[in-house]
Amino acid sequence: MDPSKQWVLIGGLILAGGAAAADPSLTPYTATYAVEYKGKNLGTSEFKLTYDEGSDVYEFSTKTQAKGFVKLARPNPVVERSHFRVAANRLVPIEFWFEDGSRKGDGNLHIAFDWDRRVATVTGEDGRREVALQDGALDRGTMQVALTHDLATTGKPSHYLLADQDSVKPYDYADNGEATTATGLGQIPTRAFVQQRENSSRATTIWIAPKLRYLPARIEQRKDGEVQTAFILSSVQGIAAEK
Repeated sequence: MDPSKQWVLIGGLILAGGAAAADPSLTPYTATYAVEYKGKNLGTSEFKLTYDEGSDVYEFSTKTQAKGFVKLARPNPVVERSHFRVAANRLVPIEFWFEDGSRKGDGNLHIAFDWDRRVATVTGEDGRREVALQDGALDRGTMQVALTHDLATTGKPSHYLLADQDSVKPYDYADNGEATTATGLGQIPTRAFVQQRENSSRATTIWIAPKLRYLPARIEQRKDGEVQTAFILSSVQGIAAEK
């Protein structure tokens, strides 16, 4: 099928709501992570995936609560939420919200995806604008879920397009091989993937745990090769470790 026609079909499925059925490769869960900044304890973060059968919509959210001096600047949790559906084995974003945790919320962001018009309406501190969407574009949260979905269904990551404040940017994942990763649950077998945009000094390494339904066991965000922020898995509910 012509790719453009396929996305018209996917858009139609979204508008119609499709047949409500959870994707077997996506297991709802709640996971907590210890958060470090340059090796120091920064706070905690909760990752949560839920599914509403009535609307056939998934929600993936992260809520990070800082402590200590950082909480003075960010007294509220930093929250990201993504709503999406699965159609034709693709994750299709509907809406994305970001709350920056500050008192004024100057950095808050909302993205509404209109697949019929093929535009994303972005609302933030600079006002409202429309960004043209390419086939397969994702938001930040949906892109993280897409990685685990693709590993569960195809065994390898795909090429991803991220819709942000002003454009759609390509991201790829390099396979860094197997490792044993220390977590709050003990030593876990993982496979590391490095996420990076071309010509960017920033990179994110994600250690995926296949026996935990491809849940991230550790995430490191680096700039110029230096680890800035790390998320280390502490606990998980809803997912039982496979033998």
